[in-house]
Amino acid sequence: MELSLIKRTALVTGSGRGMGKGIAQVLSEAGANIIVADINETQATETAELINNKGGKALAFRLDVTDPVQVHQIFGDGINTFGKIDILVNNAGVTRMNEFLSISLDEYQQIFDVNTKGTFICCQEFARRAIDGKYGGNIVNIASNAGKVGFSNQFHYNAAKAAVINMTRNLSLELAPLGITVNAICPGAVETEMLFDVAKWVSHKFGGDAEEIMKTFAPPQLGRLVQTSEIGKIVAFLASDYSSIIRGQSINVDGGATPY
Repeated sequence: MELSLIKRTALVTGSGRGMGKGIAQVLSEAGANIIVADINETQATETAELINNKGGKALAFRLDVTDPVQVHQIFGDGINTFGKIDILVNNAGVTRMNEFLSISLDEYQQIFDVNTKGTFICCQEFARRAIDGKYGGNIVNIASNAGKVGFSNQFHYNAAKAAVINMTRNLSLELAPLGITVNAICPGAVETEMLFDVAKWVSHKFGGDAEEIMKTFAPPQLGRLVQTSEIGKIVAFLASDYSSIIRGQSINVDGGATPY
């Protein structure tokens, strides 16, 4: 049987580029209506146009996930257009490479605001709308294997993604009575602009060519970087009826890089 998300509507945060863009495209290919939300409105519009030009249905919005007023507004606009939003993909995220003793309070707060607070705000709005509309749905949080194993020079990012993993488990327990399933994906080295920014930081700090450093991030078992469409396929599965018995899990999607 072919996986289908026809008559479903997905809100994908941070989908103007990178992993979120790939996720939005795969969900559209599976039949879902897509709400492309990104803090960069130009990039959001480009993603929506790409989906629409391929025969999908997508709307683009500028969204700062740390602003509950904006989150409330985009849910309202999306529901007014498509009738409901029954898939939420919390993909919006930021990272900063920095040594622990050099991390400022402002930098620490920014990482937690986007990665953790933003996920909380969007999940809460999604649940409230599901109650009002008397429908359930699926939440897929994009965490990271950094939240399980931790990486040097990313103390705040590691901690923020670990919080998302814990939030996923707790939300699964609390939202199950509402018919909402909650899971997380823990990507590893995905070929995105964000990962290349990490490679550039390593290059600046320790020397070497950023593109060559990027290649070293590939998981040995896979022998290459994970592609955004591959993350999208797992998200589509977790948003579908096929995954109804999978709840509260944080699934490694990293080519075997994380042992647990």
